[in-house]
Amino acid sequence: MNRFGRLVCLTLSFSAIGGAGTISIQPSIASVPLGTPFALSVNIAAVSDLFAWQFDIGFDPAVLSATGVTEGALFSSVGVFFSAGVIDNAAGTISFIGDSMSGSVPGISEDGTLAVILFNSIGAGSSSIDLSNVVLLDSSLNDITMDISAGSVSVGANTPVPEPAAFPLALLLVGAIAIGREAIARKPWLRPAPRSPQNMRFHNGGPLSFGNRGSRRCIIVSAHLFQFPVWRTRLEITLLRAMQRLL
Repeated sequence: MNRFGRLVCLTLSFSAIGGAGTISIQPSIASVPLGTPFALSVNIAAVSDLFAWQFDIGFDPAVLSATGVTEGALFSSVGVFFSAGVIDNAAGTISFIGDSMSGSVPGISEDGTLAVILFNSIGAGSSSIDLSNVVLLDSSLNDITMDISAGSVSVGANTPVPEPAAFPLALLLVGAIAIGREAIARKPWLRPAPRSPQNMRFHNGGPLSFGNRGSRRCIIVSAHLFQFPVWRTRLEITLLRAMQRLL
C-alpha cells in the first residue's frame, strides 16, 4: 500500500474512534412555572449494539421533587429487566435506573429514549439535572463509551394576577346613576301615583296604587315602607358607597 493509502486508513481509524455517541437529558434547558408537573427524557444517540444500561439522576431537592420514572420507547419492547430506580427527594437523587435485554441477541443500534423522569417544581430557582454512574454494555457485556450531557431546569415564581383598576369601575357606577336619573326624568309614569281612595288597593296588608298613563298600565307600590323614590335614593347611596370603597 502506498503512503497516501496508509494515511487515508489511519484517518478513518481515528474518525471511528472519536465518533462516540451521547447520552443526554432532553430538553437540555427547560423553564417551568412553580407548582407544575413536567417530564424530562434521557436519550441516547449514535450508539451501537446497546444491550444493557444503567444510570443515576441528581437534582436540587429545594427546587424539584421527583415523582416517578417510566421506561422509554427504545427498550420498551425488548427490555426485560427495567428498574425505575429508588427516589430520594431529601437527597435529590434517583438511583439504579436501568434496563437490559436477555438471551443471545444483538443489542440495539439506533437513537431513542431510555427513560422518562417525572418531576414537580416545588421552589423557585434553577436546578441542574445530572447523569452519574452511567454504565452502557454491548451484547458481549463490554463497556460502551459515550459522552454524557446534563440538563438544567429553571423554575419561575408565579406572577400574581393584577386586580382590576378601581377608577374605571367608579366611572361605570357614576354613569349608572346618571342614566337612572335621566330615565326617571323622561318617564314620569314611573313615579308613584297620588294616594287616594279611588286608586288604593290592598295586597298582603299593604296599599297598592294602580294608575294608567296613556297606553302604559303600571302597578306602583305606594306603601310608605317601599316607595320608588325611597328605593331610588337607597340605590344611589349604595352605588356611591361602593364607589368610595373603590377609590
